[in-house]
Amino acid sequence: MTPAAALLVFSLLAATPDPRIQLVEHRVAQSPDEALAWAEALKAADPEAAAALGLDYVRGRLLEELERPDAARAAFADTLTSTPALAPWARLRLAQEQEEQDHPEVAAGLIAGLVAARPPDALLGQAVALLERVIVAGGDCRLLTSLRRVPKERDARRRFALADAVCAGRGGEPAQRRRILLDLLEGDTEDDIALQAAVRLTAQIPPGSIDSAAELEEQILLGYAFFHHREFERAIRYLGSVIVRLPSDVGAGVSTREAFELRYALARSQFWLERFEPAAAAFGALAGSTSDTTQRARALYQRARSLELAGTERWDDAIEAFRETYAVQPTGRWSSASLIATLRLLWRSGREDDALAVLDTLRARRRASETARSLLFLAASDLAQGRADRADTWLVQAARFNRLTARDIEYWRARSAEVVGDVETAITRYVGVLRADPYHPYAVDAAARLRAESALGDVARRRGRALVGSDRFDQVEAAWLLLGADDPLGRRALARLRLSLRADPRARPMLELEPVPVAEWPLWRGSLARPEEKLLALGLFAEGGSQVLRHFPVATPPLAFTGSRELARAGATKRSLYVAEVLAKRVPSRVPYDALPVDYRRLLYPFRYSYWVLRESSKREIDPFLLAGLIREESRYDPEAFSGASARGLAQFIVPTARRVADAIDLELRGVRSLHDPETAIALGAGYLGLLAVEHEGRIEEMAAGYNAGEPQARLWRNYCFSDEMPEYLAKIAFRETRGYVAKVLTSRAHYAALYGASEARVDDAPLP
Repeated sequence: MTPAAALLVFSLLAATPDPRIQLVEHRVAQSPDEALAWAEALKAADPEAAAALGLDYVRGRLLEELERPDAARAAFADTLTSTPALAPWARLRLAQEQEEQDHPEVAAGLIAGLVAARPPDALLGQAVALLERVIVAGGDCRLLTSLRRVPKERDARRRFALADAVCAGRGGEPAQRRRILLDLLEGDTEDDIALQAAVRLTAQIPPGSIDSAAELEEQILLGYAFFHHREFERAIRYLGSVIVRLPSDVGAGVSTREAFELRYALARSQFWLERFEPAAAAFGALAGSTSDTTQRARALYQRARSLELAGTERWDDAIEAFRETYAVQPTGRWSSASLIATLRLLWRSGREDDALAVLDTLRARRRASETARSLLFLAASDLAQGRADRADTWLVQAARFNRLTARDIEYWRARSAEVVGDVETAITRYVGVLRADPYHPYAVDAAARLRAESALGDVARRRGRALVGSDRFDQVEAAWLLLGADDPLGRRALARLRLSLRADPRARPMLELEPVPVAEWPLWRGSLARPEEKLLALGLFAEGGSQVLRHFPVATPPLAFTGSRELARAGATKRSLYVAEVLAKRVPSRVPYDALPVDYRRLLYPFRYSYWVLRESSKREIDPFLLAGLIREESRYDPEAFSGASARGLAQFIVPTARRVADAIDLELRGVRSLHDPETAIALGAGYLGLLAVEHEGRIEEMAAGYNAGEPQARLWRNYCFSDEMPEYLAKIAFRETRGYVAKVLTSRAHYAALYGASEARVDDAPLP
């Protein structure tokens, strides 16, 4: 550095309350070149202060952004000695970089040192998972010896054990390898480690090799592991080999209850593989083999489910099977589900009197939820066919049970009023649906009806235009909801709402959200004792994310908005979304969502990886906003997401489905870890939606239902319907979880279309790292 440059830096330092402020300002302005120049100037001017602040680490991150990997490694290496508080992060990054470069042996040495030194809690999970991966990929097994006394949480302990098993195999100790892997399965058959252990054991323990009670138990463990991870073909091979030995001496140690559960898992495997006829036969045989009424009802219910999914030609058999389930245990767990399924099949088969008799049974049982859903099913069926003489009565009865949302009742009562020509009542009720949430699928349909070229639409437009000039807030809001953003008067109504709401001290901060300038962040007034706080003060929001709400609290909305925005820019989308949603709880209920700033709404509905979403959606000819909404609801845009059902990555695929979709779209999968790769996950998600679009003729509600519950179930719900309308389909979805899932995905899809569908929408034009 020249004397003049040094003088300039010293003068800037003297005039700056905290030298990191300008560094972060450059980062916030997304100018990594300028941020790097400032960091290097600070280091040259005062190396001791730079070390205390952690500038070597931020230099490493900036150099990575600028694609200078050699210089980045050097900066991280400097951090190890210059800033001990940030050394764990630097060591983790060095190890990750070596893994990315296919140098597992180097990565293993680096990460083992970090684990041995007991990293901060924020890094422990990443560090242990990385150590397991690189040891398995070829790292030095001797490193594990140095970690024997390191305190281990359950996940860490299981990951170390898996690495031990791999090392035992390399060292020519197959018996030890086998014992470790079996111990892992005995501890848990459902987590990610269990699947890896089971797959590794298949070579040593093939299905059918049973000569002792111990070998029988091994086969059972493997069968359940594959069953829980939805590897049903493998589960069938292992469970089937066990079941044929149960009558023999080898299987004598298996209790009657255990034998039932094994046979049940085998039949469920056939069910999940969509082999419904064999599944029905297996469940029928299972029901006949037990005298326990609970077990029998459970098996009979699954037999009925298999029959109804086998096709409409088996519905009569399914009805009888559901009735038998109820008869076996009228007050048991499966009784209400059997009754409501019977009602649906009878009604759709045209046997109305029989269905109404079942409804009377449900009413007599005083099961509010099942009765309310049945009444809605009947009302939606009639209204979809243009019949209203019974529907409104059923809806009023359903409302009394208080088990349906007001939106459900309001929407279908609006439909009822529309069918009988009571336009004014229909409009009022549709506005109520829109007021609850204008992006919900019922509301989207209501808006389309209100704005259509029809008698209803004409009256709605006249009412909306008459209300725009009102002095009453609720009437101006109604004008906005009736007319929408495509009508100039609708936009005027929204502008009036915003103006009116600015007078509300609770609403105004949410309507005027702007990022807080870096120099005004309270962060600079704190002690910043935690390492994550030091990272935050370097503008590294992904690494310092755990401290965002501490320094950017929702009690001060502009600060929380700023924190959420910087998290999003750093790629910490899941945490950014969480902060934005916590902040949303401060929005007064009377504030229309569309009155909020667009930049804040985009934090609530982030479009990360948009390049790949748009590319893959175009390739598969699907709606990109449906895929974006699906990813938001499936994983919150977290590439490392792993569910209790063993679904992985952004698009939440289980391994067998991923293989099937990959084969169908000619995509190469590079092992289970590739499901956590964003580009691969998005390609699979788009590919699966493309297949579902063909299967369901592009009806997005069925595609979302099929994605969540499987294609056969989605087809069954379509067969319940009398029309192709989305609202009827939504009312006919029998699973509460799937009904909620479809509503959330379609709601998100509507938000994405509104936020990013216009030509001026901000969308990435290049892939993100």
